[in-house]
Amino acid sequence: MDPATLCKAFFAVGTAVDLGGILLPSFRENIMNYGSRGSKDSSCKPSDLKEPPNTNQSTLTKTIEKLALYQVPHPWFTHYYLVSVASSAFWGYQIFTGGAIVKALAARAGGRSGMTANQVVLAWASMGAQGGRRLYESVTLTKASKTVLSDPRPITSLLEFSKPSLKTAIGVPLFISASALQNDCHKHLASLKKYSLPQRGPFKQIVCPHYMAECLIYVSLAIISAPPGQALNKTVLAGLGFVVTNLGVTADSTKKWYGEKFGAENVEGRCRMIPYLY
Repeated sequence: MDPATLCKAFFAVGTAVDLGGILLPSFRENIMNYGSRGSKDSSCKPSDLKEPPNTNQSTLTKTIEKLALYQVPHPWFTHYYLVSVASSAFWGYQIFTGGAIVKALAARAGGRSGMTANQVVLAWASMGAQGGRRLYESVTLTKASKTVLSDPRPITSLLEFSKPSLKTAIGVPLFISASALQNDCHKHLASLKKYSLPQRGPFKQIVCPHYMAECLIYVSLAIISAPPGQALNKTVLAGLGFVVTNLGVTADSTKKWYGEKFGAENVEGRCRMIPYLY
């Protein structure tokens, strides 16, 4: 199996798991809901939250509930972005030095039409900028911060070294705009009191505009990395499918939680994630 097909298969499995959040209520409630959406009253002791066992539960439901007991604090998610940045550094070394691993992956591609060298560098830099920005945000925006994050200018500087094309003309501005939108949303969320209703800017019309921005970032990457003769990179599209389903389920849970916490009338008319569609 070539690397691209392997990646598509991985994302397909992830998408199927996300859809389980829709088809299996117990999976959605115990696994996919986290943070405010998955927490009980924080004033209660863990022993107070235990409910009498339900003997009518299926084996699958019991298994899911047991898996849900294994949790990590949200700040630990910073390690995810550390891994992302480290991964970008590793692949940058492989790309610019013609490393053995990147050569082996290229050899297993089966001679199919792929990305140009310029596209590889631009896509790599975009992912590096995304991972670096999210790491920065996870460190500085865990609590409200007045620090201002500058625009991802390294991406625009790369255009000096890559041949201009329609794909870069569309993909790069979209990437920068979506990244700026997501950063602005994250800063607004970080400035709020704990578990309060966001009401500034795009939050007036959309419950989770930062999720929409995440999807747009993947759309831009699919455009930037599209092989010659193709409008979009199919492997990145598979990743986009995973992101959309994952964030879509979470956005739905967020809207329901907002309605329960602040009143349904305060979120009525707001789309979950995608304007006019969802």
